[in-house]
Amino acid sequence: MTDTFDGETRRRIMRSVRTSDTEPEQRLEAELKRLGLRFRRNDRGVFGVPDFVFRKDRLAVFVDGDFWHGRDWFENGLAPASNSEFWIAKFERNRMRDRLVDVTLRSSGWSVLRLWGSDVKRSPEACGSKVRARLRRLARTRRSPRKPSAE
Repeated sequence: MTDTFDGETRRRIMRSVRTSDTEPEQRLEAELKRLGLRFRRNDRGVFGVPDFVFRKDRLAVFVDGDFWHGRDWFENGLAPASNSEFWIAKFERNRMRDRLVDVTLRSSGWSVLRLWGSDVKRSPEACGSKVRARLRRLARTRRSPRKPSAE
């Protein structure tokens, strides 16, 4: 599909897109509160500034926007019709940044959960259940004593 806006109008529209407190994030936040979970939002003290942080359990949750993180491109090979070379490069850079954040957090002892914005919008309950399940798994791991190594 060809862009229906001129370049300047498109730039203005794209600059106005929010990077935090998006609708999917708001829906997930409401669901996590309904589940009684305690978290921090956009904690700048954690590398990559996750959308939701569960410090005690060392869980970082990201809600990735489908467009900005290139879901259509990576899953179906569908790039935007106009300026596709720019967008493919942008999606690749975003994905590389996401992987760097994931690797850095995991090497620091964090667990990382990434959710697609459209999945959260479609079913915040299912996404909230994923977060709760991961927290339970992390809590079990934290409580279980380590097995002594055979020397």
